[in-house]
Parts: sequence; C-alpha cells; structure tokens
Amino acid sequence: MDRQKYKNVYSSLYDFKDVFRLSEEYEEPEGMLATILNQKVVKMTRFKHRKIYSREQELFLIWKQGLSILELAKFNAFPPTLMASLIMKNCALPRKNINWLFKNIDSIKNHRLRKEVKKALEADYFFSPRAHEMQCKKGEMGEAVIRKWLNDRGIIYFTEEEIRSQGDGKTPDFVLPNPICIDQFMVSWIESKALFGDDFEHEHYSKKQFREYVNIFGKGMVVYWYGYLEDLPADSFLVKNHNFFEEFKKEVDQLFNYLVYW
Repeated sequence: MDRQKYKNVYSSLYDFKDVFRLSEEYEEPEGMLATILNQKVVKMTRFKHRKIYSREQELFLIWKQGLSILELAKFNAFPPTLMASLIMKNCALPRKNINWLFKNIDSIKNHRLRKEVKKALEADYFFSPRAHEMQCKKGEMGEAVIRKWLNDRGIIYFTEEEIRSQGDGKTPDFVLPNPICIDQFMVSWIESKALFGDDFEHEHYSKKQFREYVNIFGKGMVVYWYGYLEDLPADSFLVKNHNFFEEFKKEVDQLFNYLVYW
C-alpha cells in the first residue's frame, strides 16, 4: 500500500464500523483494515497505559461509587479488558489470578465484579482472551499456507519448534537448510507475520528478530499477510504479502475473512 493511502486509512479507523465502510471506499480487504485497526488500538494503548495506571486509585473509587467497568473503559478510551484488570487488581486479586479468572469468570465470587468483567471481555475485540486466541489462530493459518507452499515444491525445511527442541535460541518460523531462489534472492529462512507491515511493526521486528536471523541464517523472507508499506526498508531479506501465495486463494481468503470481531 502506498504511504498516502495508508495515512488516509489509518487516520479514519476508530472501530469495526469503519473497517467495513473504508473497505468499500478504498477497495481494500476488510481483513487488512481490521488488522491495521488492531495495530492502531494496541499502539495507542501502549502510550496511554502509564497515564491510566497513574490514576488507578481514582478510577477504583469511581467504580466503587457505581460506574461500571465498561463505562469507565469507554469514558477513558481504554480497552475494557485492561480496565477490568485494573479494577480486579485493586480488589486485592493477585495478577496471576486475574488472568486465570478471565478464562474462568464464574469463579469470581463478587457478583457485581463477575457480571461486569464478563461484559467487559465480551465487548473487547483487541485485548480479551478470546481476541488473543483469534489472533493466534490467524498466525497459525498463515504458517499453514507457507508450510503447504513448501511441501508442494518438495522444499526441505525445519520449523521453529523443531529447531528449538534442539536447544537453539531465537529462530524464524521456517529454516531452509538448502536456500531457494526467489526474485534472484537466495532465501534461507521464512518468517510469517499475521500483521500489516507499517513502520512501527517493521522496525520493531527488524530489531527484535529479522536482523538477528540474517546474522545467524543468512538472507531470508518476511511475509506480512495483510500487506505492507511499499517503501519499507529491507536490506538482507525480502518482504512479501498474500499475493505471493495466490495459488492458495481459498486458504488466503479464509485468513483474510477471519476477522477478530464477533
């Protein structure tokens, strides 16, 4: 996607209603725009997190006075799941118990808290356990397409799990012991990302993963399934999106239609 179009889309995305409207306006897949929205919300939450938690005693007092978790989240433009976590922490629940209780809501003894946490998680398409599970599913679907692409060509590869079982550290999703040529580029590894490759995500993963993979395994390929900015810098690895796997249209369509929305 060209940078100007991305800026226009990004600045217009606020919730899932915008996804469907902008998909029609810009003729881009809903799955792509839903992913950009997700990344925008996560990024904004990172910046707001400290400010919100600096007010946790005040917010807890407001909750005790009767305002619901969902209302608090809405008034402070903060994800309902994280607001629920803040309130539960101030109810003297250990953090490790909070994550467990999110998956076992009926175990929350306080009736009001149990009811409000349930509503908060049901309303959160970005940070709830269900949203996290769906994001993981998208990652698995992307890796499955790459695995099928490699298998159909008889290309030998080792998965991240296989390499880690041997005791090695950070590894890409797929390591190719015999490099293959793609676009006159010898590829020794492939990393799958169920993301849109914007500046923030690309720089983050370049520092955290890609450059290290290049140092260890040589040149490789990154797949941003939901597209990427066309002028992203990439010195020792290729950057591709779903179009590279057009022979698997059915599987790619399933990935794009798997919105983190209910």
